[in-house]
Amino acid sequence: MTRIESALAGIVLLLSGCAHPAASYRLAHPGASLILIPPGVKDASAANASVRVSPGHSAKNVCAPSPGGLRIQGKAVIVSREALTTATNTELQSWTASLEKNGCIRAGQSFALMNAMLDSLPLEVAKRYSLRGVGTDLTAVNALRVVSPVLRPGAPADAGKSADETTSVKPGQKPGSIDVEVKSSADVTGYEVAWYDFLQRTDGPGFRIVPRNAEIHVAGSVEKKPGPQTNRFALDPDARWFRYFLMTRQASDRNDYNIVLLSGATAAELEARTEAFQKDATAYLRSADKNSYAAMTPAIGVNPYLRVTVNGTVSDIEPGTTVRKAIEQSEGRGKAAAVLPRLRILKPRQGRFIPVELDSGTGDVLNLMLEGGEEITW
Repeated sequence: MTRIESALAGIVLLLSGCAHPAASYRLAHPGASLILIPPGVKDASAANASVRVSPGHSAKNVCAPSPGGLRIQGKAVIVSREALTTATNTELQSWTASLEKNGCIRAGQSFALMNAMLDSLPLEVAKRYSLRGVGTDLTAVNALRVVSPVLRPGAPADAGKSADETTSVKPGQKPGSIDVEVKSSADVTGYEVAWYDFLQRTDGPGFRIVPRNAEIHVAGSVEKKPGPQTNRFALDPDARWFRYFLMTRQASDRNDYNIVLLSGATAAELEARTEAFQKDATAYLRSADKNSYAAMTPAIGVNPYLRVTVNGTVSDIEPGTTVRKAIEQSEGRGKAAAVLPRLRILKPRQGRFIPVELDSGTGDVLNLMLEGGEEITW
């Protein structure tokens, strides 16, 4: 795989007030804010935009505006910078999903609409990143790294539910720290590191989870496998939308799940399941369709990653990684400034790759947080 597709088909931006729209992403740095200006937007002062949508089957009176004032008008969503700045990822996800559910937009287009709105106006880099739900709402630019225990032959089936046992907790040497002594279970002989990719579906909007590969680590040796011993995400085949949750637990809740991945056949279904899960996670996991979610015990670690291409090689990076950190992971610490004059960054947008204009004099681009799918070369 040399390019990571963005799933924005069916959404078109209406460019207003810009006779010669720029064909690239640009960075502005007014005051302390680092702002990303999307293609087609004149400058960092732009405050309003329209995003054309494909209408659904609904009457106009059920297409309610968002809490912040985003609204459907004819065949477009009217977007304001003020509404985006005050919104949260949860609010935007809920509103766009409700538009799809009520037939205000064509089925399967809520995800594309969400991204198109964020690409319609200048936004602070950190705010844009949070509104995209990077690392929580999992799409074709994501991968999951799963670390799970390898058990000895004949071990009980539930031996891996809690691979380690805490034997003591005491104050640490540094102020405010604690020292935790952990004893590994005798049933655990090693661990497996497995990778799963999210791929664009070919039968309509949405994504699917596919195991990539795995490594078995036992007694200092490493065995490479084409896939994990157990597929941790064997969900309903109709699942197309996915959301990652890291649960907090009290010390007494040792057997509770640590990580849950919810799925839905539609964006509206995922929103409904999310609402029920957040209201009472324990009750939801007891009553919900077992094929609609994947829950991991404390012995299993699951971390979301972003996929970007660095000098022609697809790499897995942690959410929150900046351009600077991505370069340093490849070249070494302190090397980012040295490659800046040769740097080229392409961001995925509506199925195409759009360049990011660089100002090598400021180096602002090094602080740009990667959202997944970018191509970086130097």
